[in-house]
Amino acid sequence: MFEAAMTPYLHQTQNRIRVRSDYIQRNPKQVARVVSQLGRQDGVHEVTHRIYAGSVAICFDSRKVAVDQLIEKFEQLGWLSSAKDRDYIDSTIRRGAKTLLKGLAIGALKRAVGGPIVTAMSVLVR
Repeated sequence: MFEAAMTPYLHQTQNRIRVRSDYIQRNPKQVARVVSQLGRQDGVHEVTHRIYAGSVAICFDSRKVAVDQLIEKFEQLGWLSSAKDRDYIDSTIRRGAKTLLKGLAIGALKRAVGGPIVTAMSVLVR
């Protein structure tokens, strides 16, 4: 199951840029291929891919590589788009509905049968 969607993050200095996003975290094989290509690009000194953090950091020579080109490449690759994972949304709704229905069922049972027995049963069910 996926965790909550992260907002894409971009941080840049004169000779370094770092991007962090859901896409990078969830597509490590595709990102690794791009990282390999970037590492061979003239003017790029180092590329660090942190799979679990969902980030890629690039150290480069700003005289040879334009930061705007890197950002444009990230956008084209989908690294800066915010993911709305359908499975995550569906599972969150299902969990919320299940919790709500349990609460309603226990409340109805308490009214129909009585307090202490139902309270003890509800503790065991959770």
